[in-house]
Amino acid sequence: MVAYKTRWKHYVELWFDEPDPADDDDADVVVRRRALKPDRRAQIEEFHSLQIDLSQSPESIHARFTRNTRAQIRRSTESDDLQFDFFDHPTAAQTDEFIAFYDAFARSKGLAPLSADYADAHRRSGHFSLTRVRRGDEDLVWHANVSSGAYIGLAYSASQLHDAEQETRRLIGRANRRLHWEELQRFRALGHRCYDFGGWYEGRSDPERLSINRFKEEFGGKKVVLFASIENRTLVAKLSAALRSFVPRRALVQPRSAGSSNGSSVEPRPKTSALSLPNNRTVVTTAKSRS
Repeated sequence: MVAYKTRWKHYVELWFDEPDPADDDDADVVVRRRALKPDRRAQIEEFHSLQIDLSQSPESIHARFTRNTRAQIRRSTESDDLQFDFFDHPTAAQTDEFIAFYDAFARSKGLAPLSADYADAHRRSGHFSLTRVRRGDEDLVWHANVSSGAYIGLAYSASQLHDAEQETRRLIGRANRRLHWEELQRFRALGHRCYDFGGWYEGRSDPERLSINRFKEEFGGKKVVLFASIENRTLVAKLSAALRSFVPRRALVQPRSAGSSNGSSVEPRPKTSALSLPNNRTVVTTAKSRS
């Protein structure tokens, strides 16, 4: 469970199969992400994604990768001089490094920066982890993951593909595939039984998202439908939601959260802006967290 504050409201954010907070909890708004079942008390949207069963053996998981993905991972293992870092409980400084890298990526894509308060709330919850692949002193790819019990899923991903030369782009593509493989093995060893790729674009009109779909499909995951929802529990939250309904919709739409091209994840922009991932305009006061 992650808790954070905006100027007027307290939010509690639940992932995957996390149970509801107690009735006497001080949450004004309960947000559910990638819930296994829809909450009929709340405003709901479907969340399409791909998941990998980590209860399989590593050999079985690897065998489901496409031939190209297995070949790129093998080449990376044999030829690329890379360093893989796993921050299961990242420090504030490590989280700041990730935010700086992600924000540089976001600027190159015309996307919103990541809220530092929101990221810190996740860090302090104890269910947030970071992974990184480097070449020498140069960061190539970062992943941010959120876990709950048997489940762990990609929340943010970023790479340095922008303006990179062709050979460097190929290197980053191999590094990203290998990072996913190293993560799957590590998450399985840590006891997680399901890995969620952080979204699958169900449309047909966005070429970049379709390219990301193809990348994720290379790992042999199963398509699933999860649920995102927002429940306004208190009078303050309900009044705020009612007032927002009178504001022109274009003023409410949050900037799209995304991952890099060539295979990083996206958290697809929901149809309803209220379910978007927070950005720097959303979380404006000190965040707090709960385990």
